[in-house]
Amino acid sequence: MPDAIELGLVAVINRTKDTKFSPAQFLEDCKTRSGSEEVFQQSYLCNPAGSETNNIVEWSVIERCRYDYEINRVHLEQSQIFEQFGLFNPASETSRQNDISRFIQTEFQKLFRTKSTYRLGFDVAASGQGDLAVIYIDEVKGDELWLRGLFSCRTEDWHFLQTVLFEFLNRLKSVRAAGDSSGLGRQLCWEASQEFGSRFESVNIASKKHDLGFALMNQLATARKRFPRSEQDIAADFFALRKSHENTRWVFSEVATI
Repeated sequence: MPDAIELGLVAVINRTKDTKFSPAQFLEDCKTRSGSEEVFQQSYLCNPAGSETNNIVEWSVIERCRYDYEINRVHLEQSQIFEQFGLFNPASETSRQNDISRFIQTEFQKLFRTKSTYRLGFDVAASGQGDLAVIYIDEVKGDELWLRGLFSCRTEDWHFLQTVLFEFLNRLKSVRAAGDSSGLGRQLCWEASQEFGSRFESVNIASKKHDLGFALMNQLATARKRFPRSEQDIAADFFALRKSHENTRWVFSEVATI
């Protein structure tokens, strides 16, 4: 990338897109989009950094899983949730729930209108800046899993989280879902399993990381996991996963992204 910039790449981009990037700013933006130093080295500097690290797969494998298509994606911070739906109040619980449901129906209408078979994953984890909840929805196409929907929010509003999760489970008619019962979302996972029976399974991720890690590694290695090329942070999150051998088992973990 530095060579391309030196040869006039930034000038061409500025001229065709009517932008005003400086070479240094453009290169810094490339680094930010990469999500990690290793991805930046491999994607933009043609340097196979990390080839001797313990990534679960190399960046070249991640690249084979990226395709040019769009997904329904929404992220909300807690302040946005309160601004749009107000604070939880038992007296107005039903009205608030209806507002949240309408919002999800509107934002993910393309997903809900497409009749297919889906897999849904739900997790809530401490992120250092509040509890981060994620709902990840794959479409099953043969033996491939195509990411079709991604909802995330940073909040401790459990009424909001339950309403959103239940809305997805109600709207996706053919879905198998699971959530991490060992983390902060254990109560919501229990409630979902009671409400939706066999459609939602509470899974103790802490005790199954070994099996789940190898399953994901195999899906990525065989390009059966598919996600949009435009969503750089998703690729970076997969690349941030690590494996290390301890005693007789492989242990899976992750490193922070940029």
